[in-house]
Amino acid sequence: MIVQQRRSAYNIQPKNLAYCHHPYQYYRTVTDFIKRFVDQTLLKAFKIIENMGELTFDERSGVTTRKLGYFGNDWPTCGSFNTRNGLESVINEMESWNALSALKDWMFHVTFIGLRYKHTVEVCTYQVLWSVPTPAYPEPQVTVSVYFHIAQTRVYPPQFPVDVTYVFEGHHVSHSLNMIFRPKWLYDILDMKTMMFKTFNF
Repeated sequence: MIVQQRRSAYNIQPKNLAYCHHPYQYYRTVTDFIKRFVDQTLLKAFKIIENMGELTFDERSGVTTRKLGYFGNDWPTCGSFNTRNGLESVINEMESWNALSALKDWMFHVTFIGLRYKHTVEVCTYQVLWSVPTPAYPEPQVTVSVYFHIAQTRVYPPQFPVDVTYVFEGHHVSHSLNMIFRPKWLYDILDMKTMMFKTFNF
């Protein structure tokens, strides 16, 4: 008795490959299908990365950066990120905020808070302290904090951009760099804390 191999949708191959317009139109085995699928997915992912901000390499520092966010500032990639250049990138982003006419009288200070690990991801946290000094109060009584979280992983390719989000104090909503920054967000917190400060009796 001759046992015939059962035909599968995965091992049907057309006689003339010239008529195949799609890379998944024919497969010899399930393994072949999976390999083709993974290869095509990776190629598409790399194309997305290439279009995600301009990639530059600084020969002096050896740091690769990408332009990210609404202001288009340079941020280190996953392969080049460290706490020092992360601090510099947050400062550059804050200078872009400070250049807005609504925040020209404000001042800020950036501090590295800490590093935590979550599986294969490292998350660095920075605190940005904003205030509005005045001649009457050169040392402001009320400040506003913004917390930046920069996540990078060694699993992704070195040229992959870091994931940057920020949260305002007293809020749980995370903002991405691609969102348009509104100075009103800082003013709302400052006004609320100023009203609370005035109710305290020292």
